[in-house]
Amino acid sequence: MTTEDFITDLFCPVDARMKNAPNHSQASLWPSELVTIGLLFALKGGGSRLTIVPGENLYFPFSD
Repeated sequence: MTTEDFITDLFCPVDARMKNAPNHSQASLWPSELVTIGLLFALKGGGSRLTIVPGENLYFPFSD
């Protein structure tokens, strides 16, 4: 399973459950997108320092 597939498989159920969540008028992301980002950080153990490792097949940042 590629990273893109994993993120998509994680996002779809979150989005389906949060389809009625209101979006703030000034928000640039939907609530389900924010929850998915939060889950990715929690699963990866994300910290405040974000980096991308060159050559790796990763599409989301992780802490070094």
